[in-house]
Amino acid sequence: MDRPRLTTLLIWSVVGTYLLVALGATAAADAGSVVAAVHQVSAVVVGVLLAATALLAHRTAASRGVRVGTIAVSIAYVAQAGVGLAGRTGALPFDGGIHLLGGIAVFTVLLVTLVIRAEAIAGRPIEDDSPNGTANDVTPIASDGDAPSSVFETGSTRFRDRVRAYFELTKLRLMWLLCLLALAGMGLAGATGAELDGVTVVATLGGGVLATGAAGTFNHVYERDRDRKMRRTADRPIATDRVGVRRATGFGVALVVASMAVMLVFVNVLAAALTAAAIVYYAYVYTVLLKPTTRWNTVIGGGSGALPALIGYAAVTGTVGLPAVLLALVVCCWTPAHFYNLAIAHREDYARAQYPMLPVVAGVRTARQRILAWFGITLIAAVLLGTVADFGVLYALTTTVLGAVFVRSVIRQYDVDQRGSEDERAAAFRSFHASNAYLGAVLAAILVETLAV
Repeated sequence: MDRPRLTTLLIWSVVGTYLLVALGATAAADAGSVVAAVHQVSAVVVGVLLAATALLAHRTAASRGVRVGTIAVSIAYVAQAGVGLAGRTGALPFDGGIHLLGGIAVFTVLLVTLVIRAEAIAGRPIEDDSPNGTANDVTPIASDGDAPSSVFETGSTRFRDRVRAYFELTKLRLMWLLCLLALAGMGLAGATGAELDGVTVVATLGGGVLATGAAGTFNHVYERDRDRKMRRTADRPIATDRVGVRRATGFGVALVVASMAVMLVFVNVLAAALTAAAIVYYAYVYTVLLKPTTRWNTVIGGGSGALPALIGYAAVTGTVGLPAVLLALVVCCWTPAHFYNLAIAHREDYARAQYPMLPVVAGVRTARQRILAWFGITLIAAVLLGTVADFGVLYALTTTVLGAVFVRSVIRQYDVDQRGSEDERAAAFRSFHASNAYLGAVLAAILVETLAV
């Protein structure tokens, strides 16, 4: 009974410690107010929680790593609390930067301890032998690239299906989060005193949607042969010959031209250049150079999804500022924590298509470790963004609460160790959706903090 309780206490300790860091960093301007009082009360509660966690770890004879981690954190926390108290009372000069770094260090050690605990209670290691691509392969369909499919039986049905197929090429499901990210970048720019106008906002989002559609189309064109080998992607428009390669390529080029025209005419040159860079980054650097060749494809390729933060900021100010860079950093670090869950759920597919995704080449266990590690870095980057942008309590609570939901969902993956089971796949999907919810909520909080407050 004490074993699951220790894991629960560790999760709450991680969440409580991060809340203290987030409140201390993002609400510094409210020192001496109710927020400061809440911070102090929370510090006492978290201190008691850490002490209880350390005692339970020794009582249950937890692994050495967990026992050492909880003791180290308890000692460091007392020192950290002493520094904070001395600063509040004026007994010692108070360096907020050092205090913040100390809090981040405590949070980091706690998160590592939680990972060690999760590994220890997961039972036997997950079998990490990579599945081969000999079973259930989807047979590629020969095509000259532009031959019409026989599924289009009537003129009206054929037209509707073809329009639907072209929309599928643009990967519309990705656009809402990218648009929200660009809006958050514009919100950060507005917080500096720059003026937002409707034409710039609409043109930036419109140009971004066209650019995303172009990058997605080129991705479909290049990956068509591998798509046919994966259950998840075998029904894509080019893989099924609903759209020919030449027509899809022309469609992608047209979207690029339209995107650049909108950005150059209605926004500015820097925003247009960053948009073009985003297309090249995703369509060539990630799709062609990284994804088929290295396990680091998601980590390095995450930069393409982070560029809308810079584009939104540049659209308003004509420059790229530190807040936008930090927001892009948050997204870069979030991307592997987010995508590795999908890679776990579909690792047989990726293995069949010979993509060296981390769960395929290093195993599910390693992928879960990296998910928690990258998300920990994401949370730290979010604190730095909150500090620079001078966000308030809403941002601190949002990143803490949604971060807790995501961390809990990943820990729950360790409760399922049947390789390839439906339960394991469902657990990975829950974490995938939880990570989406985290970033969406944080971006929404940024918009509220910068535009509505």
